[in-house]
Amino acid sequence: MNTQTHLLVAAAIFAKPDQPKRNTALIIGALLPDAAIFALFGWAVLTGVPQEVLWREIYFSEPMLTLTAIGNSAPLCAAIALAAWTYARWRTGRPLPALPTLTVLGLAALTHLAGDFPVHVDDAHPHFWPLTDWRFRSPVSYWDNAYHGRAFGAFEAALGITLAAILFFRFKVLWVRALLALCVLAYLAVPLFWYLQFAG
Repeated sequence: MNTQTHLLVAAAIFAKPDQPKRNTALIIGALLPDAAIFALFGWAVLTGVPQEVLWREIYFSEPMLTLTAIGNSAPLCAAIALAAWTYARWRTGRPLPALPTLTVLGLAALTHLAGDFPVHVDDAHPHFWPLTDWRFRSPVSYWDNAYHGRAFGAFEAALGITLAAILFFRFKVLWVRALLALCVLAYLAVPLFWYLQFAG
């Protein structure tokens, strides 16, 4: 799935008005699995690496394979969430009134992985690393038209716009609503970027 959809799904599940620490944690958690990819993309832009070389060669070589495996590891994300909850529960000695901040971060990262699991084919991640390098190669891709990418893209855009509308009414703050508008615009900007990169 596209990054903005991961962010919108996590926000719809975990975000609460007037809880900035919780909301910051869910944003970081939702973006964390793609952090190495963002860094790679930024490096490529700054150094002038062609997009075709970046996504067909460098992305599928070391150290990117290991970095994306770490970021997309369900056991590691679950361990963060569980350790934070266990520590907070042990420290207070009573039932917790709310999820600890790091638990929200780990759970938001897990929602990202759950969204990616069924929509990656050749670019599938080893979601159970370091326990195994096994990858689920789905018959559906979120981007590749040879694997229903166009149909899934339409579904994903509809889902994202719906979630953005729900969050728009949940949050009254202007900057949050502006961020939601940017997420919606990304459903047009991201496909346009890839079209322009590979149109020739």
